[in-house]
Amino acid sequence: MAEIFGILNITTDSFSDGGKYLNPDEAIKKGTKLLQEGADWLDVSGQSSNVAASLVTEEEEWNRVEPVIRYFVPKGVRISLDSFRPEVQKKAIEAGVRCLNDITGFTYEGDREFLKPYSQKYPDLKFIIMHSHNRNIAKVNSTLSPEKVIKKIQVFFRDRRNELSSLGIEESAIFFDPGMGFFLSDDPMVSFRVLQDLEILKLEFPQLMVSVSRKSFLGNVLGNLQVEDREFATLACELHLLKNKIPFIRTHNVLKLRQAEKIWNLCQENE
Repeated sequence: MAEIFGILNITTDSFSDGGKYLNPDEAIKKGTKLLQEGADWLDVSGQSSNVAASLVTEEEEWNRVEPVIRYFVPKGVRISLDSFRPEVQKKAIEAGVRCLNDITGFTYEGDREFLKPYSQKYPDLKFIIMHSHNRNIAKVNSTLSPEKVIKKIQVFFRDRRNELSSLGIEESAIFFDPGMGFFLSDDPMVSFRVLQDLEILKLEFPQLMVSVSRKSFLGNVLGNLQVEDREFATLACELHLLKNKIPFIRTHNVLKLRQAEKIWNLCQENE
């Protein structure tokens, strides 16, 4: 079974649910629902990363996520922080977060040396390296093509893995997210090439995390579907991830994925 990271965006401008969970009580209620539906982790974000997003201050980002972290950590809930800023990452680890999900692959400006002592102090700490064609918040302009994308991702992953290894972080603690949608290209076929070639990536980076949930590349190939109309496309894509035994899936709709996973497994029992 895949480990599922339930997405909890505490932002004003996330493409799918911006503004819904800014109130800490609403965020906690949503997080509780994701866990009840079967999430293994809550992936919490206070800074949107979509193409139209703007940067909030580090203080604002931390203020958004802190109440949720403080509420769930004492209850034994595993929290992943979706943040690329070292100072916010540091505060989160100190507050009990045990996974850093970095959309820049730990390349954003700032001192990363803190990762070495923290990884030693907290041996259960995980690190998600996400590939982004510009090593930052998603942007439209990209030079990636379906023919180039897998090789580019492999090179990026190797570089970032070496960097984290130099800080004493074990490879078993590192997850690899190829990034999808605008993190790759505005051409949806670039994302679909990654999905077609997951086995190639898994050969060298078996601890893959993939998030396709409600992303624009799914809507684009179906006549520019709006976000709220991408649920079926998302689920079809996530079934593809299950078929390819992707170990970590990040999604908005945990319940639908858990239900689909159960039915999928029952259909495969005699194979």
